[in-house]
Amino acid sequence: MINILEIRNLCASYDETEVLHDVSLDVRQGEVLCIVGESGSGKSTLIRTICGDSRVKVNAGSMSFKGEMLTGTSNNGIKKLLGEKIGLIQQNPEGAFNPIRPLAAQFRETVKSHGKTLDKEKLKQILETLGLSDVDRILRSRPYEMSGGMNQRIAIAASFILEPELLLCDEITSALDVTTAIAVTDELLRLKQDSSLSIVLVTHNLGIAANMADRIAIMYQGRIAECSEREAILHDPQHAYTKRLLQDVPKLKVV
Repeated sequence: MINILEIRNLCASYDETEVLHDVSLDVRQGEVLCIVGESGSGKSTLIRTICGDSRVKVNAGSMSFKGEMLTGTSNNGIKKLLGEKIGLIQQNPEGAFNPIRPLAAQFRETVKSHGKTLDKEKLKQILETLGLSDVDRILRSRPYEMSGGMNQRIAIAASFILEPELLLCDEITSALDVTTAIAVTDELLRLKQDSSLSIVLVTHNLGIAANMADRIAIMYQGRIAECSEREAILHDPQHAYTKRLLQDVPKLKVV
């Protein structure tokens, strides 16, 4: 299977504090890879490092996207990939939008900034798949008028309309109640269906990973503790930390 993203022996820090230690990870084309770990384990820092966040300093190692090196690339080079080839959905969906501008204008500006024209019919299909049927009303609305769950769905739509090849999702369910979180992730999988899109979803919730992932990577203290197929992680964990995570979800049901 083709690797769309390859990370090798990555070490990264905030100022003088190293947060990622010798991280190696592959993301395969068309798969959902869930990165699971507690707060402070380095999950979100890994996403920021991939995106070239200026707050994170790469000390060693390499990252490549479809054979193109990300480490050593200027921020402008990485920003060109972001949106067009690599989509990012953040933990706080409201932060992705201007809270007081109509969403229609923001969608138009997003696609225009990448040299495209908004296909309203396609956007309507995406929003409907995400459970948002009253598209005209939504596009007239402003983010502050939407609930957290609706804004998260709209942020997903904003990423999908640009047709990225890799979608990075950073704790996108952490601010949602359980029912909404399950609905959003199910809708995300429906959108992905029959496409070669790769998704990396960062979460502290092993139950979400169990329902979404093809493979699961466990992060612990800035390292990849283990990474394997979903069933192997859930039924035959190798690392003591993974075993503890599983004990915290005693009624986990794999679908």
